[in-house]
Amino acid sequence: MAEAAPRPLRLAHMAALVGLGALAILLSLAPLDARASATPSPDLLFCVAAFLALRRPAATPAILVLLLGLARDLAGGGPVGLGALTLWISIEWLKSRRDRIVRSVWSELLAVAAIAFLAPLAQLVILTLSFANSPPLTTLAAGGLATLVAYGAVALVMRFGLRIRGVPLEAMRLLGRPIR
Repeated sequence: MAEAAPRPLRLAHMAALVGLGALAILLSLAPLDARASATPSPDLLFCVAAFLALRRPAATPAILVLLLGLARDLAGGGPVGLGALTLWISIEWLKSRRDRIVRSVWSELLAVAAIAFLAPLAQLVILTLSFANSPPLTTLAAGGLATLVAYGAVALVMRFGLRIRGVPLEAMRLLGRPIR
């Protein structure tokens, strides 16, 4: 098990996930005019959760990610559980590859871009297999691009505005030995 941060700090980071995740959900539900609603919106909840998963993995427990994803699915009117499931799988994948991803900005952006495009594609495949209405592929691609751009903005705000820094890789330990 990874060496944990002090409990109050870990709880504060989890509270940041819940608060910023709720804000991301509310922003995605904000009423827009007809021109703005015609363009796909970025997945701000994914951006917040991905940034915290890469910087503070203990702040993104699976149950919180699933609950926030379900809240987004219920509030947004999408297929309940599908968005939460893909969000959870995406965040867990980022956490499992954290040591390789955070070594450079480019690898981080590449990993986030891969998920920003593959998670909606997986949802499209599942919706198609279940004979449900699904959005066109061009809309999903535009949403993936919007999510990638939004991730850059969210990362800048959280890194420099909120001063959320990452746990050094050397501080991550498994049974007393550093994780490499």
